[in-house]
Formats: sequence, C-alpha cells, structure tokens
Amino acid sequence: MKKLFVFILLFTSIFSFSQDKEKRIDRVKALRVAFISDRLDLTTDEAQKFWPVFNQYDERQHELRKQKRHLMHQLRPENTMGLSEKETAALMTQDDKLEDDMQENKRKLVKDLQGVIPTQKILLLKQLEIEFKEKLLEQMRNRKSRKP
Repeated sequence: MKKLFVFILLFTSIFSFSQDKEKRIDRVKALRVAFISDRLDLTTDEAQKFWPVFNQYDERQHELRKQKRHLMHQLRPENTMGLSEKETAALMTQDDKLEDDMQENKRKLVKDLQGVIPTQKILLLKQLEIEFKEKLLEQMRNRKSRKP
C-alpha cells in the first residue's frame, strides 16, 4: 500500500511538472504573439495572412531546434570518445545541414511574407524576434537573481 501511495505521488508530481512546463511554453508563445502583434501593428487583413505563414515557419524552426539539441547531445565530448573519424564527420555534416535548414527556413519566411506585409514590417519582424528573446532572457535572469 505504501509503495502504491509513493507511486501515485510520484506520478502526479511528474504529470504536474509536465503540465507546468506546457503552461510556461504556452505562456511564452502567447507573450511572443502579443509582443509581435503590438509592435508590428498589423492590420486585420495583414494579420489574417501573416499568422499562418509565421506559425508554419515557427513550427519548422521548433522542429529543427529540437533536432539540433539532440545532435548537440550526441556531439558532447563524452559521447564522441568512442566514435570513429567517419562517424564524427557524419555528425558534423548533419550539424551543418541543420544550420543550413534553419537559415533556409528563415529565407522562406521572408519570401512567403513578401506581398503579405510590407518589407519594412518584415525587417522589423527580424528585429522584434531578437528583442523578444533578449527581454525573455533578461526576465529569466532577474527571476534567478531574486531567488535565494
């Protein structure tokens, strides 16, 4: 009975943690959408055309970053010690391909947005992406420094 209680407690805490993580991710996405919408000052027509294109780009970037994180784990020194030169070269080639894919996805976004929003707003979007990341990192640093 005691083991069952511990198992249930562990399961609910893990489930709760994953829900908290999902809530944080959703909250950051919502903040990002609000930040971009506010600063880009999209018209209703522009917004209807912009968000599907941007969301497709963002989903692809998310998938590529996920693959990149997995690859970076494989490229850690403790994981590459037993690999042959050929295997290591293949991993490095895969890393280069992922970098190229991420850049190509960014170029595709710009191309797809041309005609949807003015080029000034496309340029501003690039700057807003950087600014949002900086603000998010700053908030995270401030929260860490406030914790005892």
